[in-house]
Amino acid sequence: MREFVILLKYLSNPHLYGKKKSSVKGNFLRQLLAYMMGAIPLGVMVFFFSKKIFVELYKVDQMAAKYMFLMWNSILSLFFVVGFIGLAMYSLSRNDEMELLLTMPISRTVLTAFQIFSATLSQLYTLSFFVFVSLSYIISVKQNILLGILQIILHIFFLIVFSSVVAVLIGGKTSKSFTRRFYMIVLLLSMFFYFFIIAMMDVDVSKLQNMAKLFIFSSKEYNFLAWSFISEKTFFYSLVSTVLLTFSFVGISRKVGFEPVQSKRKRGYKISSAGSPIKAVFKKDMKAALRYEQFLYFILYPLGFGIFMMFINRSDFLHSIFYTIPIFTFYIALETGILTFSEVSKIEVSSMYPIRFSTLMMPKIVLPLGLNFLILLLVFFISLFFAPFSIFIFLILIFSLILFFMSGVLGAYYAIKSPNVKSNNMNRIFTVSATFIIETITMGLAFGIIMPYFVIIRSESAPWWLYLIFISSIVFSVLLSFVYIKRLKKLIYQKL
Repeated sequence: MREFVILLKYLSNPHLYGKKKSSVKGNFLRQLLAYMMGAIPLGVMVFFFSKKIFVELYKVDQMAAKYMFLMWNSILSLFFVVGFIGLAMYSLSRNDEMELLLTMPISRTVLTAFQIFSATLSQLYTLSFFVFVSLSYIISVKQNILLGILQIILHIFFLIVFSSVVAVLIGGKTSKSFTRRFYMIVLLLSMFFYFFIIAMMDVDVSKLQNMAKLFIFSSKEYNFLAWSFISEKTFFYSLVSTVLLTFSFVGISRKVGFEPVQSKRKRGYKISSAGSPIKAVFKKDMKAALRYEQFLYFILYPLGFGIFMMFINRSDFLHSIFYTIPIFTFYIALETGILTFSEVSKIEVSSMYPIRFSTLMMPKIVLPLGLNFLILLLVFFISLFFAPFSIFIFLILIFSLILFFMSGVLGAYYAIKSPNVKSNNMNRIFTVSATFIIETITMGLAFGIIMPYFVIIRSESAPWWLYLIFISSIVFSVLLSFVYIKRLKKLIYQKL
């Protein structure tokens, strides 16, 4: 136990070996606090939303409420197991941090437990949703709270030891990039589950009752993802399995080899011309975009959110889609910042390329703009199956292009201007003030165009001030684009 505590205090962040011990301890606490500050407030909101659903459903049909709870429980448990195994598999492979730890007088069981603990921390969002959904159901059906808390603790421990045993048995088979992308997808799914619960607040109870009965399979004994809550018999299954899996984990963790990541894929490297400098830069930036999981997150989140809101609010598809455009606009600045930051942080190498730096910078703006515009087109195309086409849809696409271009220029400018360029820290591309400026401009102008436009096309006589806000936002977007293009050119020449 003492060895494990030491690892938590001093080795929780491998990038801080050269710092003072107190700062390392504080970093771990800050990291843990950051996770909790993000996960717990969302969990509390889920608690109140789901409690209202369970209370209303329980009044109509007690079994329907249980089926709904067991289904949500199973989904969250699946998210946890899949995400946990993916992260733990990579953490149990041999990397630079593990090379150092293996030279210390620490048992492999403790090292394995420490890596498992790190993987558990990364799943705090899913765990938070699970705990608060379970508490809301327990309180709604007036179940014994102490027994309910015991069920929650047992289920969490069962999921951890089950996932740990699986991760140890098949560890070392995943790469770092795959693991990060995989975790990002699981995190997105967890967030959409949060949106799903909120959206169900407006669904009629009778429809919820019929929907819940479709989930009757979640109450079957073979559903180990909800064993602790199905019945007394399955609770016993969960308890016995947890004990057996714990002993199994302790036994196999002593023999963990911490082998390097395995790969059976043969890679062929072929040197070929891209045809033109600009084409070569586009290909390079596309590969960089696929490599950074943050970039993929910023691409996939608006897509998933737009489609999700479209199906949730079936009475008005366009209304739902319109309000995803500000998210697209803000994220384009972040995506452009990622590509620009990765290039400028290696300015010594980039300046040696036989092309102008302006040519090198253009794909950083065009690529995020093009990808997000294609995604927006996809969402609108799907909406055409449910809503008739009108010229207003075409116009909003034009307004979106103006916003996207302005956002891309802002992202490129503040990424080059960032004082963090020399540190090459991809997690801190923009300063706090720059992030605030970007978010204020992009979200403000996007809502300034979208909201008045939506009211104007839906009402016969909109007030004059809505037209003023709408036109002013378009004009400001165009003017800011030109202003920041000039600033960007000047900044590029200064960097060179």
